[in-house]
This record gives sequence, C-alpha cells and structure tokens, in this order.
Amino acid sequence: MNAAALESIARELAAGGICCERAAALKGRTTFRLGGLCPLLIHCERPEQLGQAVDLLHCTGTGFELIGGGSNLLVSDDGVDCPVICYATGVPEISHDGLELTVSGSTALDAVAGYAVEHGLGGLVNASGIPGTVGGAIVGNAGAFGWQVGDALVSVDLLTRDGGRDTVGPGALGFSYRDSQLKRTRQIVRSAVFRMPGTDPAADRAERQRILDLRASKHPDLSVFSCAGSFFRNIEPTSAADRRQAAGYLLDKAGAKAMKFGGAGVYEKHANIIIKDSDDCSAQDILELSRMMAAAVHERFDIELMREAQLLGDFDDAGVASDRA
Repeated sequence: MNAAALESIARELAAGGICCERAAALKGRTTFRLGGLCPLLIHCERPEQLGQAVDLLHCTGTGFELIGGGSNLLVSDDGVDCPVICYATGVPEISHDGLELTVSGSTALDAVAGYAVEHGLGGLVNASGIPGTVGGAIVGNAGAFGWQVGDALVSVDLLTRDGGRDTVGPGALGFSYRDSQLKRTRQIVRSAVFRMPGTDPAADRAERQRILDLRASKHPDLSVFSCAGSFFRNIEPTSAADRRQAAGYLLDKAGAKAMKFGGAGVYEKHANIIIKDSDDCSAQDILELSRMMAAAVHERFDIELMREAQLLGDFDDAGVASDRA
C-alpha cells in the first residue's frame, strides 16, 4: 500500500480520536520485546474505536493484522507489510449487573479477575496473573488450574474483518483446550459477557493472592525478562501421552533448560518458557530454539509439542521438518 493512502487513513482515524503511528516498531507492543516494523500501527482502546478502524480499512480495501496485549506473540524480525490494529487498553472497561459482568475485549484479563474478586462475583479468580487481554484470552481459551475462560462465558460480541457484527454464545466458538474457532475465522472479540457464581470476597482475595504468589515463584517478571510465558501447550489426553501432561515437565526431562540458540535461552525455573537472553537476540532465534526443544521432546518421548505462542509475520523455515513447533 502506498504512503499517501496510509497517510489518508491515519488522518481520518486521528480525526476520530484514534492514535496512529507510522513505521511503528512492533517490539514495543509485545512482551518478547522483539519484532520489526509495520507501516501503520492503529491504537484502539474501546470497542467503538475498533469498529471505526475496521470499517475504514475495509472500505479502503486495506488488509490488516490485529494484536492485543502482545503477551502470547512472537513478531518476525522483518515485521509485517500491512497496518496493525492494537486492541488493548490500560483503562479497564468493566461493568456488572447482578452476577453478569460485561467487559471490552481490550481490557486486561487480570484486571477483570481483580474486579470480580473485589465485587464478590467470583468465577475468574483462576485468571489472576494471566497476562494479555480478554479478547486474546477468549480466542486462545486461556486458563489455569483446570479452569478455562470459556467456562464462565455467556456471550461474545464479534467483529468480522469486513466490519460485520454478531453476538454469539460459547457453543458457537468451538472451545477446546487452548483453542477456539476464532483462531481460524479470525473474528475479533469486541466485548464479552461473563456469568459469575457470586462468592465471599475475603476468601477470593486470599485465593487470588495465593495464585499471584505461586505464579511469581515460577514465572519470570515480565518487567525484567522478555518472554511470552509458556511457549508450548500442555499435552492433551487424546495424544500419545494418554493423559494431559505439562509440556514443561517433558521439556525439563529432555534437557531443554540447558539449550540456547543465538540470543535465546530457557528460563531457569521453567523449561517451557523461552526468554530473550541477550540484547542481540532475534525473533528467529526464539523460534529456532523452540524447534530444538520440540525436537528433543519428540526424540525422547515420541510426543509432538504444539506452540501456544502465536507467530506474526514471515520466518525462515529452512531445514525445518515441521512447523507445528
């Protein structure tokens, strides 16, 4: 897309109160702090801004990519050659009516968990400390401790890439372990409604703090370490493992903690967390290390790991037998 067309889009969006950046570095929008440029980065914090941006891009025939909190994302060193919408906000959009809680897809999942605890709603305490936005969490059916986002969902307000809108229940989303149909339809979560069971706030506060402390003991501080949390999914019961097993356990037994590739390494406390281990680390380094780790698990256990982290942009696949990991 030519520069004049992009400038016209940026001006029109800015007139509507939407912030845009030209030739923006995507590494500033991910927790890996890696990745190249995009020609136009469009910051949407509220559902109506998202709709406005998508409508304009569709009307001008402009393709785009969408990111949220960037906590489960590896962006190519070459960046992307189309505009990117960043649908995330530091100001949560949350309200509740009785035991039903409505939240924008741009709101941080942990903020929603905290809100539910403080208002005695319960239901989302297991989401405490999980990074990323509500929208991203629904797309990936994020969860912890046997709980998944889809378990509490009542409805989702969706936006298609051509600006179409629909409201559907969880049954239409094809939820499974760390997956939903939204990964394939590429519909965008504008907002969502959750139904809470109602609980004792004091008990939930204690449980939330316990979970936050547990995560802090096992997971890196994202303000210090550049990573995307667990890089691989755990192993589902229908696989060769016979029951769900932690990918981190298999990786640990396969010697992953000692592995490095270029500037990429593995977090010393968790074998399923790849970190940017030096300033010269590249996104390609991260991906190559992940492939080494997956190959080691396959060789030892005959189990094929699948990425939980999402890739954006083009990567070098030379010499790789499988891109599932």
